[in-house]
Amino acid sequence: MPSTLELLDAPGALDTTPFDTTGKTVGQVVTQISRKLWRTELEPEWVSAANILDDVNESRYGPRPDSPWPQMGGRLDRLCLSISIGNSEGWLVQIDYVRFVENGSAGHWHSQPLVRIKVLSRSYAWAVAAVVSRLLDID
Repeated sequence: MPSTLELLDAPGALDTTPFDTTGKTVGQVVTQISRKLWRTELEPEWVSAANILDDVNESRYGPRPDSPWPQMGGRLDRLCLSISIGNSEGWLVQIDYVRFVENGSAGHWHSQPLVRIKVLSRSYAWAVAAVVSRLLDID
């Protein structure tokens, strides 16, 4: 594994041109992210759709891999990237789709998980997050 300094410096030097998600499925975007990370030598333990079990309850578990990737349409919806410590070992880089659901004069924000990426160290998670944010044009 590269040193911490190399990991933190690497994303700026890599080809992290955003790719177009229009018309793609969640599974296709996951594959694109995975391929780009492997080509840049940021090799995560795994990259998967958040709804790894292909559960029909997409509201809770996220869109199934064959569901369309959400298209952003304005200020009331966006992708959210976060890093958290894993349930066992390692760290998770998480991509969620967040949108405002109107309900009359009120409403609420709804977050739907899209992608999970597992890495083994915190610095690795931040390096992966930097690349993914550029790939999906989140920053």
